[in-house]
Amino acid sequence: MTVTPPARSPRRRVPRNTLNPDRILDAAVALLDRHGPEAFTMRALAQELGVGTMAVYSHFKGKDEIIDAVNERLLGEIELPSGTGPPRGQLIELCVGMYRLFSEHPSALQLLTSRPLRGDEPIAVIDRMLCMLITAGLDPSAAARAQVALMQYTVGAALWVVRRKRAECEEAEAGLREKIRSRLADLPPDSYPSLVGLAPELVAAQQSGQAQYEAGLSALLDGLIRA
Repeated sequence: MTVTPPARSPRRRVPRNTLNPDRILDAAVALLDRHGPEAFTMRALAQELGVGTMAVYSHFKGKDEIIDAVNERLLGEIELPSGTGPPRGQLIELCVGMYRLFSEHPSALQLLTSRPLRGDEPIAVIDRMLCMLITAGLDPSAAARAQVALMQYTVGAALWVVRRKRAECEEAEAGLREKIRSRLADLPPDSYPSLVGLAPELVAAQQSGQAQYEAGLSALLDGLIRA
């Protein structure tokens, strides 16, 4: 008896001559956000686009060039402050823009922390931050340390949010947030008086997203520029 294998569904292909660098980068961002740089390959990107792998190579030399282009494109979405108004307000505007980008696009966060900076966009962000810190009255050494501290806080806060979102998605059926509340409620007050006493406030702060980030940013800037 001959068994006929099931027919493969045809791969969805884009119309001829419609592939361009912008479409490739759109697909690359979507793929990187879903699966991260570790799983990103030219073959996976071609499948995302519905084209053959060589069609992608006709626009980009390889994976590294695409990833660098994605990094520059995403960081280019950060709007630089106009340059008017107090430096502190401009720093808040710039840092919140970075936080939103990193929270919405995990790929930008991963690429920023895993690859050397290339292109004008990321360099422009750093330069503007340093300029505002100098304008706020910091000396060169203090401005450099403050810029690194602001980047570390922003990247860390966004990474916290991204990982919590993923954990909640993976454990949605198990009720991750309810588990946290139950765990805090079960702690002995005599051993952990502050944690038990502030449990509702702690849970609220962890779930407040951008509001929590902005509260921490404001406190950080109070200590950095004292103005």
